[in-house]
Amino acid sequence: MKNRTHIEKSFRIAIVILILVSITLLSILLKAGRSLALGELLIGLPILIAGILGIVGFVQGLKGRKENLSFKKILALIVNSGVVILLVGLIAANVIDILTAFN
Repeated sequence: MKNRTHIEKSFRIAIVILILVSITLLSILLKAGRSLALGELLIGLPILIAGILGIVGFVQGLKGRKENLSFKKILALIVNSGVVILLVGLIAANVIDILTAFN
């Protein structure tokens, strides 16, 4: 088995994240939440998996920071760090909502 670099791993994770986000957008556009009883699962589960993979891909990208600059490295870092930033923002918004609910 070929040893993959950290950036190659991060890039593959970024591609999977883009596929998961595409599945989610397609589910929203097709209004799967209204036509299926478990439609929310088709929307929420890919986003949850993308968030977890984003963290893993971001860590892999940080491990490969000394590797040569390439398109794969740039794309992987943009996608993975974007997902991590959105995830942190989502958690912060939920914490703020919880704090305002108890005041």
